[in-house]
Amino acid sequence: MNAEPWGGWNTVEFDQRLQASCRFQVEDIGLNRLWTYYFGIGGNADELALEAYLNELLALAPGQMELVDTAMKELSSDDRTESASSSEETQID
Repeated sequence: MNAEPWGGWNTVEFDQRLQASCRFQVEDIGLNRLWTYYFGIGGNADELALEAYLNELLALAPGQMELVDTAMKELSSDDRTESASSSEETQID
């Protein structure tokens, strides 16, 4: 597993983890959906490690944190795109 217990991170990693944690709490993505997407784009942490990371209990390797961030951004933009297109379809009907 590409993770380490609490501690041993610098401020950039801490900030990145904190941003991921906040985004995960605000967005309506779901842990399983996020992990599936993250794993599909090359992530190698298991679902439990991802959950611990998002709950500020575990640090991931910098490359893995980037993949989590990418997965959340892409899933969030997909949700906004789907929401906008369904709104447009409703207005057309």
